[in-house]
Amino acid sequence: MVNKSKILSDLSKMAVDAMSTFSGVRKEVEIIVSLRVNKIINKMKLVRRDEFEVLKKLVQKLLIENKKLMKKT
Repeated sequence: MVNKSKILSDLSKMAVDAMSTFSGVRKEVEIIVSLRVNKIINKMKLVRRDEFEVLKKLVQKLLIENKKLMKKT
């Protein structure tokens, strides 16, 4: 009985160790994937969402001003 208890205890410890190892590997994979995605985005020269929104508002404002000027002529 003691032997079974020891085996179960050892198996439990191994399972906990394996889970922490997998957790570390998961974090490492997430970091690697994130870096690769950022590298691809930088190569494509994409703009950030906030930069896009600023330019969008500016273009909308300029369109309104342009319409006003067109009405005056």
